[in-house]
Amino acid sequence: MNLYQKIVEVRKVAKGFQKDGKGFNYKYVTGDQVLAKIRDKMNELNLLLVPSTKVGDYHIHNYTTNKGKEAIDFIVKGEMSYTWINGDEPEERLTVDWAYYGQMDEISRAYGSALTYSERYFLLKCLGLPTDEDDPDAKDTSENKPTEKKSSPPPTQTKSNGSDDKLASEKQLKYIYTLVEEKNYTEGIKTYIKKNYNKDSSKELTSTEASELIKLLQDMQA
Repeated sequence: MNLYQKIVEVRKVAKGFQKDGKGFNYKYVTGDQVLAKIRDKMNELNLLLVPSTKVGDYHIHNYTTNKGKEAIDFIVKGEMSYTWINGDEPEERLTVDWAYYGQMDEISRAYGSALTYSERYFLLKCLGLPTDEDDPDAKDTSENKPTEKKSSPPPTQTKSNGSDDKLASEKQLKYIYTLVEEKNYTEGIKTYIKKNYNKDSSKELTSTEASELIKLLQDMQA
């Protein structure tokens, strides 16, 4: 097979992906899942994907959290490319220009996260996979359909359905506030709670819902 035929064969194994990551307003396919599934096929076909980066730029973003605490993030960006190489015919190559962007509170972490996300999105776009709820495929999943209808029932109905579970404890709420303010997620968390639980604030969450939210925030920080 030539290089393009091999890439097509790799693309064929992508049809079984499931959205296994969660953000505030979307679900997505994680990079680990993408790489785990296509790595064996790439090895079988003797197909390589090699990244190349150029020295980029960075700047410091100073901001104040809702608690009045001064915070600093590093924002990095730069040009890069990915090259598909046919291991059986190494001179047969396909190079695609790309870019990387990252923002974290430590510059090396910002660069590392930028490369990680860049690789994931390159593979997702190159292989034609949906990445978030803006893609039509995402709206066809069974998990997303009820989410679109949550705005129709009145809030009181949603609360009564969760009456079997006690409300979130003060300790849970304080921990949520701490996680949210550390990364200035205030606006995003309101949208997430409204969309996924049909509630106006974290104080209306049940204990179970609060635990789910804490786990999400911890995963996002990690």
